[in-house]
Amino acid sequence: MTDIRQEKEWGEYLRLRGWTVKSIGCACGKHRLQVLIYRLGWWPFSILKLQRAECDPDFDELRKIKRKFWVINSYIEPLKVINYQRFSKAGYKKTKFPFLATKTVVVDLTKSKESLWNDLSSNAKRLIKKNEQIKSVTLPSEKFREIWRKSSKVWVLSQSDLNNLKKAYKNKLRIVASSDDKELHSGIILLSTKDCINYFQTWTNEAGRRSGAHYKLIWEEILRAKSLGKKFFDFEGIFDQEYPINKWRGFSEFKMKFGGRVIKHPGSFHRWF
Repeated sequence: MTDIRQEKEWGEYLRLRGWTVKSIGCACGKHRLQVLIYRLGWWPFSILKLQRAECDPDFDELRKIKRKFWVINSYIEPLKVINYQRFSKAGYKKTKFPFLATKTVVVDLTKSKESLWNDLSSNAKRLIKKNEQIKSVTLPSEKFREIWRKSSKVWVLSQSDLNNLKKAYKNKLRIVASSDDKELHSGIILLSTKDCINYFQTWTNEAGRRSGAHYKLIWEEILRAKSLGKKFFDFEGIFDQEYPINKWRGFSEFKMKFGGRVIKHPGSFHRWF
């Protein structure tokens, strides 16, 4: 399963937001890894991110890129670490403040529809059945963001960022909401890779909290992803006791009710200069 942050569309999205996108080799010599560099205003200095690569980077090549762009602060957040000694030798230490979720849950879409249904919690099954009349409708990004902003107590993407996301992902982006005949209940932005659908951004309003319609929406999107031949549905982050963020507990409980496999990532590795 390839993570969205190593896909060209993610690189294009951040390029539209002002980042420089480059690639370096990996330690095994078989892959190119996408690195993202951001210049710090009018200063000549930059920061660098290398996120969700499936193998260790070629640290010699990484060092050359950092020197070229005057990188003073770099972060590596891998899918997994093949050799921790490489990271230590290159001067990277594990930080307590990762940018990305260090744990997620992934549904295996190669299972039969019956098996996927059986994997759901009893509460999820009940709410899906209860909301049988709820429909899925696609939304323009402006409408999605308007309701998201009203429904959320935390940060939401700007309209400019949403527009950049649409430009970068084109038909690999899906914006969909749950709706009855009177109102919308919840919404989600999904990003697609070759083999995976990613649960990227979402909201649930007051009507949705009363109805539980988001369960029906996500169940339908899981089945849709399966029908498209995707192998995985990645919920993009759940609560991790190693890096506890208490406000994540509620939505993590929701995601776990779809019966996926929990995957733990190593965390974030940081180096100054």
